[in-house]
Amino acid sequence: MKIPSPNGMTLRQKLTEADKLTRELMDHLERGFIPKMHNLRRVTRHGSEVENESITDLTVRSTADLVMDSATFATDLAKGLEQFLTSIHADLNQSGA
Repeated sequence: MKIPSPNGMTLRQKLTEADKLTRELMDHLERGFIPKMHNLRRVTRHGSEVENESITDLTVRSTADLVMDSATFATDLAKGLEQFLTSIHADLNQSGA
């Protein structure tokens, strides 16, 4: 995902983009990351809830890879949001001086 740079944006544009990134991060965590983590926990839990269910190493690895990819995406969103929030903070401090 390509997150735009806050450089050259107006304060209004920065606030709009920060709001968009916040919503996207929340949605990703709720609908992507957390369900994938629950699935990984279920897959790796000792004493499976389903009798005679065989969990292979490949299943665990692929499930963990999905979690790692999801975590990377969430981290990228959070870093982009942090850039916008830092820039907004700087704009507000500059206008208040």
